[in-house]
Amino acid sequence: MTIRRLAFPALKNRRFFGLVLTLVVLLFAIPALANILSSATATADCVGFTLTVNAADLSPGTQYEIDFTFALTCNGSTTIVSGKQTFTATGTTASVPITGSWPSPLSVNCTVMGSATLTSTGSTVTITINGSTTASLTCALVQERMTGGGTVDVSNPSAQVVVHGNNSNSDSFDVSHGFEIHCGAPPPKNNRLEVNWPDHHFHLETLTLGTCVCDPAFLPPDNPDAGFNEFIGAGTGKLDGKPGASIVFVFTDQGEPGTNDTEQMTIFDPSGTPVLSFPQTNLTFGNQQAHRVGGPKVPACLL
Repeated sequence: MTIRRLAFPALKNRRFFGLVLTLVVLLFAIPALANILSSATATADCVGFTLTVNAADLSPGTQYEIDFTFALTCNGSTTIVSGKQTFTATGTTASVPITGSWPSPLSVNCTVMGSATLTSTGSTVTITINGSTTASLTCALVQERMTGGGTVDVSNPSAQVVVHGNNSNSDSFDVSHGFEIHCGAPPPKNNRLEVNWPDHHFHLETLTLGTCVCDPAFLPPDNPDAGFNEFIGAGTGKLDGKPGASIVFVFTDQGEPGTNDTEQMTIFDPSGTPVLSFPQTNLTFGNQQAHRVGGPKVPACLL
């Protein structure tokens, strides 16, 4: 009697079916991804940032929270600036605006990068800042200066013109000047100021004071971004080629074409005696212009 082994192909099929069933069960056991951040973009400057975060797969009527973090690195030191924003979804997608400021306005060059997270699911995206994942903020290149020149008509006896005992015999005369001077405490180097009047000349060597202010008593400058219309200065230099002289002065920029611009100054010889002095006087011709380059935006200097 011969006994044959019987094949059971159905058993293999059952095993295969069981494997498929297990995979299907596991697949359905994993929840579908919901409540995600699709993007985050920001603009940033030396004062702060404006951030927009986009979310999707939301449940209308549900409140959500977005946590955001910026890493601000200046001079090798990193400061973490973080915050949160809650919102209630009105649809399945949302665009959430967020604005904020740095702990203080930046006065040096910095880099910034950041991320945002939807706390309901932990969905996180990198913030694109000024078009890049790492943005450079140029804040150290603030340059405030005044440039220009011109002529004023000075009349005696409002002026003193005595240099080394040599008196001016004219009742009126012109004082001309040209300059490029920088604001600061102390002012940066590379300042230039030349003053000429009959038979005499002052050459600035060192600007020791350069205070730039917005004075409401004067008209605003032609460039509204300059932020100042008055330059109060002092310095030392040469009088008729001899060192040890000094000067104090005030120049204003009161718009174009320069006819409202004014100057006043006193020049001292090495002994401290005034050799030229006149009060606030409008330019007969010429122009003085305030400039500001770099750094955070400042309010316009308006009346």
